[in-house]
Amino acid sequence: LGEKADATVVKRLACENRGVFYPVADGSDLAKVMSSYFEYFAHGQEMCSSSFVKYTAFGPGHVLYAGCMPMYDRTSPSPELLGVTCMDINMVEDISVMKQEAGWKHLMCVASDMTKMCRHVDLQECQRQKIRLSVSKESVCTDASHDFRGVEADTVCPCIDQGCVDNLDFRDEKQYFCDAWVGDNCTHTDPLWGYSEEGLKEVQENCKRSCGLCGWSEGACSRTSSDECPVLPVPSECRACLGKVSGYDLEGVPMSCPPDAPRDLMSTKAPTTVRRTTSEPTASASMCQALPCGFVLRLLAVFAAAVMASTGQ
Repeated sequence: LGEKADATVVKRLACENRGVFYPVADGSDLAKVMSSYFEYFAHGQEMCSSSFVKYTAFGPGHVLYAGCMPMYDRTSPSPELLGVTCMDINMVEDISVMKQEAGWKHLMCVASDMTKMCRHVDLQECQRQKIRLSVSKESVCTDASHDFRGVEADTVCPCIDQGCVDNLDFRDEKQYFCDAWVGDNCTHTDPLWGYSEEGLKEVQENCKRSCGLCGWSEGACSRTSSDECPVLPVPSECRACLGKVSGYDLEGVPMSCPPDAPRDLMSTKAPTTVRRTTSEPTASASMCQALPCGFVLRLLAVFAAAVMASTGQ
């Protein structure tokens, strides 16, 4: 911070940890600089499904549920974020009425699943150096251990195989979904996690995107534009009913299989060793009733189509 600050150590920390050094001159907008971290993730992640948020607007007591999707410029080898468009579920149906319907909790669970799904950050050093250059020339990592030290704004980086995706239905031998592996090493795991050799092989085969195992082009990307997002099916079941999940849903409740879900496979599963956290919520022990949840699927399908239409995808 400040024009006279010694930036040696903080820049070294950023460069050695695949980060970005942000020099902040006297009089700069510090809040803007600090909030620009999202650009790092925007360059390395492509969101192809809706994310949902619950918020209060127009004064206290007016609760809205919105679904959002990003818009991308696909005229370059890798998609570049243009902005985000959102639409309130309240425009489709009266929320107070929906909450009385059988299937509301199931809807919240599925919407929370779509929102909480982790995405791998697909960046190589070329992309990171271009992000640093967009901040300032001073931010580019010039140590001999870094490639693309002479990066320019028009440098063409390698690109990832956009057809490389996870198997969204896959659950590993501990009942975790693919995105639970984001940030972990899928080839050399801690033996204490208890995975068999065959189990890890299945993870590597089914979770290439989350494991960071997708192929990249050799050298500069040869394509001139990026592909559209694949058409993803609207989930018909909550993942808490099918495998191990963690965290909280949109209502601030620990994730678990809701009683109005079509089925609960986890209620019959024997307890397994917790791999990443000791505070994961246990799936609901109550037997799920086969209540009609058709309105959940219709709403999500109509809503997803409307949001995608507004993004031009």
